[in-house]
Amino acid sequence: MTRWIGRIAVGAAVVVACLVGVVVVGLGALRLAADLRETESAAAAAPADGKFVDSGHGRIFVMDPGPSDGTPVVLFHGTAAWSKLWWRTTAALKADGYRPIAPDLPPFGYSERRGGYTRAEQAARIDGVLRTLGAGRAVIVGHSFGAGAALEYVLRHPELTIGLVLVDAALGLTQPPSDPPAVLDYGPVRELLVSATATNPLATRFLLSQLIYRKQAASGETLEILKAPMRVAGTASHIADWLLYFTGSDHAALSSSRAAVSKIRVPVAMIWGDRDDVTPLAQANDLRTLIPSASLTVMKDVGHIPQIEDPDGFNAVLIDAIRQVASADPAGRN
Repeated sequence: MTRWIGRIAVGAAVVVACLVGVVVVGLGALRLAADLRETESAAAAAPADGKFVDSGHGRIFVMDPGPSDGTPVVLFHGTAAWSKLWWRTTAALKADGYRPIAPDLPPFGYSERRGGYTRAEQAARIDGVLRTLGAGRAVIVGHSFGAGAALEYVLRHPELTIGLVLVDAALGLTQPPSDPPAVLDYGPVRELLVSATATNPLATRFLLSQLIYRKQAASGETLEILKAPMRVAGTASHIADWLLYFTGSDHAALSSSRAAVSKIRVPVAMIWGDRDDVTPLAQANDLRTLIPSASLTVMKDVGHIPQIEDPDGFNAVLIDAIRQVASADPAGRN
């Protein structure tokens, strides 16, 4: 009996070792595929309907379709997205006379990936972009993880802000501060994980479908937009570096402090999907305890990315929110 138990144990160990080997080889193949795919410079790969703007912290790719005399509305995208994902929203804002400005927040999209990825650093990039563009005071819109940088910009530059609109914001204010898991200290491990997920075009549909309630939105032009920057050189390694910021708390950010957020003085509106299970509606209600003056519009049967799940409905709600914060802007009433 002891001999059979020993043989079973050895056999099980061999099976586990084989499975681990298969996983390692598979991850290695995906990492190699990323290297073979990431062959273009950002300048060569970037779409012609955008432009690069000097921010003082690297060149930032921006969609800025005009009109130049419209009230600026700056759109901060979320994780793994980039400026083009706002394409329906920028069209609606432009048609309504606003000037939508949609930057790529590094390391996503086509912006130069220089420096770090803290909320303060992202806010400094966007401040530089808006100054270069001569935009002046603007309405700031932040979606998901990008809402952290948007809120950071507003807290640091209230004099340049007409109002703030938060869309399914991932701010981390309801969780205790944390550091990245120790396994992510190793760059090669991070690169393997990113190559298998965020920069793997075979996984894009699945990953997007996990964030939205209306699954049919994970198709067509949306998928092609999300995949487009994956061919830019260094994408996997740069997103692997960013992963440390994503999985840990940005302790030094003003937008990570409940006390600092509660002192915000610009008008705030919030838009949330009632089916969002990434940043549940409870997080919006918590934000309202910090900012009692903030309005909240809840979209029905919508998940974490309302601008692609219900674009027409979202655009109408967003424009209403922009008008609302603009009308409450103290400087605008002078």
